[in-house]
Amino acid sequence: MKCRGCGVELQFKDPKKPGYIPEHVLLEEKEPLCQRCYKMIHYGKLSVPVEEEIFLDKLDEILKDFKKVIYVVDITDFEGTFRKEIMKKLNRKEVYFAVTKFDLLPKSLSSIEAQEWLKNKFGCSSERIFLLSSKNKFGLRKFEKFLRSLREDILILGVTNVGKSSLLSHFTEAKPTISPFPGTTLGIIKRKVFDVNLFDTPGILTNDRVTDLLSVECQAKILNTKSFTRKTFKIDESRAVLVSAFCKIEVEFKTEKKPIFQIFAPEKVTFHETKKEKADELMKKRAGDLLIPPCKKQDIDENFVTHIFEVDEEKEVVIAGLGFLNIKRGPFTIKVTIPEKIKVVVRDRLLKPKRGGIK
Repeated sequence: MKCRGCGVELQFKDPKKPGYIPEHVLLEEKEPLCQRCYKMIHYGKLSVPVEEEIFLDKLDEILKDFKKVIYVVDITDFEGTFRKEIMKKLNRKEVYFAVTKFDLLPKSLSSIEAQEWLKNKFGCSSERIFLLSSKNKFGLRKFEKFLRSLREDILILGVTNVGKSSLLSHFTEAKPTISPFPGTTLGIIKRKVFDVNLFDTPGILTNDRVTDLLSVECQAKILNTKSFTRKTFKIDESRAVLVSAFCKIEVEFKTEKKPIFQIFAPEKVTFHETKKEKADELMKKRAGDLLIPPCKKQDIDENFVTHIFEVDEEKEVVIAGLGFLNIKRGPFTIKVTIPEKIKVVVRDRLLKPKRGGIK
């Protein structure tokens, strides 16, 4: 028997492993929750360490039984959650994209603008793109119409914590466990949605997002956000901006006016502007109090590297699993110092330079 919340096989022998449930509960309940799901739902506690069951190399075996796939992507962490290595696995499938957390972006970004941007990124028509927000129910009617039109089973996948279970909960009475903890879904869950079966998979692991560096509890704190903080900076070459204890931003420019950029990140992430010569010391000494994440005082045991980009108002700089910078005034050279395994990319802007928060 499987847990109705996370899909893991239930067991009553080892409380330290996923799927544990007291034997009497297992015998008495028709659709029991494992102890892990029960504590997450009622107490907000993660009692058993997450053990992800789906890695990228296991996808082929799962995919062979499906012609259609829903790939769930987080628009606030697009480069961290839309993965080329996953798309290669899907090259012979009919792929639809469910793009979550649209409500966290500035209201000045219209759904039409976002759809056009996503069409270019995905390389498909808008009929296969569903721009969504589980919190304010944006786009759910269109997505429901699509689900009702299906005539065969479909697989839903994505990297950890993109909102798959939250999305699915709107369309089925059998509720999966929804929590801010990454990797809540531990097994493949079959759900009846209208006239088809939708198979929800565990999140695929990544190792190049800032969130991957954090403890499970800290990931939950950072990712369980109701809004994105946005702050504008106008600095010269003597200053640096710290975004958490994992990212340092510096600039060089030849123009008369200082560069202007705006940083977007989950509300729990802290920003701090300081003198350039003090930045590295602050990152080491104030990690976990002034600079969050991490969520508690600790030494950062990572090798840092500096990425250098030439940017202007047509570009944005993305730090996977942390946030992105929208360029308001350029051109200039930007230096991003970050742990070496973290993905940092420059992309075509999502937010227009004179919109998205500057007033």
